[in-house]
Amino acid sequence: MKFVVSSLTHLYAKLIHLYPVRFRTEFAEEMQIVFRDSLNDAIKDGTRLVVMLCLRELAAFPFSVLREFWREFERKETMMIHEKVSNAPEKTVTAGQVIIGSLPFFLFGLIMILFELPNLDTLITVGWFASLVSTLFGMLLILPAIGCSVGWVQNFPRWSYPYSGMAFVLALYIRNASTPGLNFFGIPIFGRHLWGWRAWIPLGVAFVVALMVSRSFKPFVKLFANLWKDWSLLSYLMAGFLPLIVIIAFDEMDRLYSLYFMIPFAVLLVGMAAFYLLGPYIRQRVLALTVGILAILAATALGTSSYWLEYAGTSLQGAGRTLEIAITIALIMLIPAWLELLRRSVGRLRTT
Repeated sequence: MKFVVSSLTHLYAKLIHLYPVRFRTEFAEEMQIVFRDSLNDAIKDGTRLVVMLCLRELAAFPFSVLREFWREFERKETMMIHEKVSNAPEKTVTAGQVIIGSLPFFLFGLIMILFELPNLDTLITVGWFASLVSTLFGMLLILPAIGCSVGWVQNFPRWSYPYSGMAFVLALYIRNASTPGLNFFGIPIFGRHLWGWRAWIPLGVAFVVALMVSRSFKPFVKLFANLWKDWSLLSYLMAGFLPLIVIIAFDEMDRLYSLYFMIPFAVLLVGMAAFYLLGPYIRQRVLALTVGILAILAATALGTSSYWLEYAGTSLQGAGRTLEIAITIALIMLIPAWLELLRRSVGRLRTT
């Protein structure tokens, strides 16, 4: 029977190697001793108890290993969070990064204002204004993709995340849209035909260029690594959807009425982006996102509901649904940021 004890103990020692290194170093020897003693006791009472002991250990073993790996993961997370919640503020961004990060929101805000001018139908026939609108629209299509490409090459710094969100959602929207009357340098763009697959060209070109320059997919991995380290970046990325949400919500409404919303929206968008980038602490960045997202979505829901209640006789129930949708979108956008704030707060408590 000594051979059986020795063999099973040796096998058990091999299985212990599946535990995390830190756990093995501390408990492996003790676990082998306990298992060997349990085997010796079971052998005295017969083979059936030995089999039952082995089956019990095998049944519990996978859960025990997973539990220890989860504890190891939590330990590393706590250490990481402790580093991030130290009294020293995070690395500040430069003025140039703030300008670059705010640029797509400024461009979107400017277009939102121009497209709601009451005399737009007259102005669009004026050569210089038509060229301005076409140029801005072209920049709107290209700039997010360019920002995404530059962000790739630079391992996705904080300012680049809205570019990625805008580039994707804009291509997704434009593919089902047409742009009659839109000209680039006097050349009409697709007329009344849908953009279709052509809407993905800027993003596709940006991807190829970034890959050629970096010669690696590591920056793409860094995109998700940064998101895991700071969940508020996901909220900041989704904040890039806000201008398109506003444009869709105010579509087919009186331009003068919409203009009163677009001007403060443009200011809020740029301010939200700038304060998020400038914030050295997570609570400041979460506050910037919360104020910007809630203010824009709440005003959009209330403004559109009031308009359609007065001019189209929409029911209060319909207005209530609009508000519910706005609240749902706001929650989806803000939950990652607030979870990051909670995660760091918990990490601070664990390490004090």
